Amino acid sequence: MMEIIKQHHPDLPDKQIKIMLNTGMREFCRKTRILTDTVTFNTAVDTRYYNIGNINSSVTGEISEITRVDYNGFEIPRLVSAPEKTDIT
Repeated sequence: MMEIIKQHHPDLPDKQIKIMLNTGMREFCRKTRILTDTVTFNTAVDTRYYNIGNINSSVTGEISEITRVDYNGFEIPRLVSAPEKTDIT
């Protein structure tokens, strides 16, 4: 792949080509959902919302999509309507 890029862009350094190829690979994997991972974090009593922005996946880096949530080995069903109790904390 590097040789093909070098044919069209001979002045581009190898390091820059590798960076762009890796960026494209990560973007492709994210968009096609080809890579999946499991992330575990601690929960707290009476907490509905968690900041997942600082939780990193070992495979994909940042979390881009949550497909399911498990607690103590049981899948938590997806909330399809507004919660019964309003919680703004």
